[in-house]
Amino acid sequence: MVDFSILKNRHFVKLWVGQSVSLFGSLVSRLALPFLVIYTMHATAKQVALLRICEVAPGIIVGLFAGVWVDRLKRRQVMIVSDVVRAILVGSIPLLLFLGHLGWAQIWLVAIAVSVFSVTFDSAYGAYIPTLVDEDQITDANAKLSATGAVSEVVGFGLSGALFEWLGGAITLSLDAVSFIFSAFTLMSICKLETHCEQEEQREPLLQELRKGLQYLWENKTLSLLSGVAGIQNIFYGISGTVYVLYISRGLHVMPGIQGVLYAVGGLGAFVTSTLADGLFKRMRFGKVFILASLVGVVGSALLPLASGPMWLLVVFILAQQLIGDGADTVFEIGVSSFCQARTTNAYLGRVNSIWQVITSICLLAGTLIGGEIATIIGLRNTLFVAVMIRLIGLALTSMSPLRKVVSIEVAD
Repeated sequence: MVDFSILKNRHFVKLWVGQSVSLFGSLVSRLALPFLVIYTMHATAKQVALLRICEVAPGIIVGLFAGVWVDRLKRRQVMIVSDVVRAILVGSIPLLLFLGHLGWAQIWLVAIAVSVFSVTFDSAYGAYIPTLVDEDQITDANAKLSATGAVSEVVGFGLSGALFEWLGGAITLSLDAVSFIFSAFTLMSICKLETHCEQEEQREPLLQELRKGLQYLWENKTLSLLSGVAGIQNIFYGISGTVYVLYISRGLHVMPGIQGVLYAVGGLGAFVTSTLADGLFKRMRFGKVFILASLVGVVGSALLPLASGPMWLLVVFILAQQLIGDGADTVFEIGVSSFCQARTTNAYLGRVNSIWQVITSICLLAGTLIGGEIATIIGLRNTLFVAVMIRLIGLALTSMSPLRKVVSIEVAD
């Protein structure tokens, strides 16, 4: 049974609404930007890979230090500033496109800057949720955010392909900029007191605080192991993400409008599993649910490179991959986020979140580099098979690790 008691928390509801709208805009641009560079700028696999590198690499450089500042400052204010800056940056792409001055240099520069402020926002966001809800509501809060995120995925992906074909890239991308502004306004309306901030005279040097955050994560063996598993998962994301749209567009010859609808179906799988995730983690052992989600995710990810035959059969394979893969990945991400938030002291949450993001971003970047390079050697389809093998390695390590014995996120084992 789905628990709606968290809806009485008006502070969380404001965050929930704002992030749902923001995610909708981001999901529209997540497809619209690749469509823009593939269909308008005729991007190669290496150029798509370079764009993904620009989206990931800067966050690795600033991520560790962003976490220190997130633990020093009010996290809500950090999120507001990040939203406003990202709105300006993303909004510059459709403006330059409209003026006829958009080139690869501008796209890469915007991607770099957005990466910096996205990492800063995400570090604050993950650390801010436990400020708004009680500890026993953390999994439910993440599940609710994932559920509406899945709805945003259905609508955002469902519309993005059609919007790109009907309205062009400029108007489609501008929706993301507007969604960032909406998110900033909802964050401004939240008045919950934050108590983690240190007084200026109590602050230690930046590198010293960063060292303490690294030490905190390293000494918590379960958290550090889980970050490694998440890192392997992101190598898979990097390899598959580099060639995913290219393979469906050029390998399977599926048009953007149809792709948008197919990707939206993945949101249905994510929505269903997100509504069930809180109950699963509370009724079953955390480790068992986590390993099961990883196994189902492997099965789902293998369906795309196995797709063959007439167009209707290709559509069936893609639909199955979206439903099964996205559903399993949603449970995986809810488990990872909730475990990290529940097992980390509030004063260290910003640093632990940012260190975690740096680890996963490095792995994502490595996967992206591998994907872009091997796709030119072994082809798009075989590259997807390599990604599945990487994911199998992560599943094997998880199954043999102490993670399988973890009972719950709230109680240390």
